[in-house]
Amino acid sequence: MRLGKAAAYAVFAAVHIAERGKDGPISGDQIAAACNISFNHLMKLLQRMVRARILHSERGPHGGFRLLKPPSKVTVLDVIEAVDGPVDGDPTLGSEVRGKGRAKQIIRSQCNDVAKYTRSVLSKSSLNDLID
Repeated sequence: MRLGKAAAYAVFAAVHIAERGKDGPISGDQIAAACNISFNHLMKLLQRMVRARILHSERGPHGGFRLLKPPSKVTVLDVIEAVDGPVDGDPTLGSEVRGKGRAKQIIRSQCNDVAKYTRSVLSKSSLNDLID
């Protein structure tokens, strides 16, 4: 499995928020600087996590982002899927491939098996496990 930059950045940002969650909301500027992530790109990722109900966003001069649940209850899978969408076994075999029904079926089945395993592994690791 290859973890894309956006998902990796989201995991690092979520860990940073988890590490400092007791201090109140963490500003996007602070997260971007600490994780060396472009502020604009980071804000898009954080908003996806807000929509996925992983983070809460607070406005105002003392606003920022905080986790909605304890870090032990937020899995790496939660964060990755908030940014990249579901981890699934779709081998993206479109209609451009004709025939080869058995090959398509086997590849689809194998991809589904890999996705199930990946989901299982990523769901066992929480943000709490990643905190320094």
